[in-house]
Amino acid sequence: MAGKRTSGIGFTLFVVVVVLIAVAVVMNTRQMNSFGEGSAGGGTALPIKGYLAPDFTLKSFEGQSVTLSLERGKPVFLNFWASWCPPCQAETPDLVEMHKKYGDKIAFYGINLTHEDDRQKALDFIRNYKIDYPVLSDVEGKVADLYRVQAIPTSVFIGSDGKIAELVQGMLTKQDMDRLFQQLESAK
Repeated sequence: MAGKRTSGIGFTLFVVVVVLIAVAVVMNTRQMNSFGEGSAGGGTALPIKGYLAPDFTLKSFEGQSVTLSLERGKPVFLNFWASWCPPCQAETPDLVEMHKKYGDKIAFYGINLTHEDDRQKALDFIRNYKIDYPVLSDVEGKVADLYRVQAIPTSVFIGSDGKIAELVQGMLTKQDMDRLFQQLESAK
């Protein structure tokens, strides 16, 4: 009798685990399918290579409104950063140089994580590093959440079709930047 009870408990435990896994898979699938639907151009938008880049609208530090989907037809580069971030400080001079080299063919946008930064320090950073491309202010952190930014800097290379060509969390070397910008430019 005790053997049947043990096997009954084991079977029940097995069924509970299978049901929990099934529920988790269904919930994850629903979340992934609803994430970013209705984005410009159709299709699902995800912050993953090969998917449409999630759309957003942010204001620049100069007060101009920028909407990502309005850049469709031209490659776009996004760089998430904060003024207190040493890797951001290290890669910014190379980004400024890359903008001089590729800025007429690729739309560049810095995205300051203003919700984790000091606005005046961010402005000083822009001025000190002579950043000449638009820098957008993510005051509430919604765009960083939308792109699932886990580390900064995070760089997102978006093709002219609006799909993410590459997403890099962490600092890029100058050589990697140049290679990725060349790939983005030639993929038109």
